Amino acid sequence: MVISNATAASLKTPTQVVPSSPRSNLKWALHVALWILAGLEFYPMILAIMMSFKSSTQYYIHPFSLTFPLHLSNYSQSFAVIWHYMLNSVAVVGISLIGTLAVSTLAGFVIGRYRFPGRDLLYYMLIALMMVPGVLTMVPMFVLISHFHMVDTWWGLVFPYIAGGEIFSIFLLRQFMMGIPQELFDAAQADGASIWQEFWHIALPSVRPIIGVIAVNHVIGWWNDLIWPSIVISNPKWMTLMPGLYNFTGQNQTDVGPLMAGYVLGSIPLVILFLFTSRLFVEGMNSGAFKL
Repeated sequence: MVISNATAASLKTPTQVVPSSPRSNLKWALHVALWILAGLEFYPMILAIMMSFKSSTQYYIHPFSLTFPLHLSNYSQSFAVIWHYMLNSVAVVGISLIGTLAVSTLAGFVIGRYRFPGRDLLYYMLIALMMVPGVLTMVPMFVLISHFHMVDTWWGLVFPYIAGGEIFSIFLLRQFMMGIPQELFDAAQADGASIWQEFWHIALPSVRPIIGVIAVNHVIGWWNDLIWPSIVISNPKWMTLMPGLYNFTGQNQTDVGPLMAGYVLGSIPLVILFLFTSRLFVEGMNSGAFKL
């Protein structure tokens, strides 16, 4: 058998193993870390979904594993109780959002685009309110709501939500309004546009992404609010979702299955909201990284 010189050379040359670079190892480590973090993020939700299909006996025996049979009746039982509270939450959050956006967009436009005596002082006074913890204003706010006879009404939730939500909204919108090129407003004024037309046709379309960010953040916070509705509302007719879920919590025993089913059902509107506004939300977050 005759072996060529090239084949003999290849047989004598040892196979070289290319070592992995530190950058490649770091990349894989980051991927693993991100998957672990994602699992930790989603595990509470997965656990809540599994608990929503359990009976009380299954929960106390196997709380952290999937058990059979699945009790689908927990969802029908939960929906029969909370559907009215969900409608109340939709109404309260919707009215609060409309009021907050109406006030904050107008205020951000005026403060960001026009000069008037005391403008900076007014702005800094508004920003100073962000330094006050919300828990310090609960008692004065409740006294004020009681004085205006708004206890056990939607307005006892709506007006504090608007007053508390517009501060940070004005701060963000003022920053973005200042970033709109002045040439657009000069051209509109040359064409005879009014202040309202400048606001509606130039300012609002320019800050649409950040309005989406503000709206999503406020809706999530108000929808999940438990403390203030529990203080103001005691009549089940006007109760919102989070306090309403306490109907499944008894003095001696909690119906864990229907309770978890209620939490899952209550999160569905937020998931739908984010699916329809995710593009606007991401666009607003990205534009904020460059403008703020």
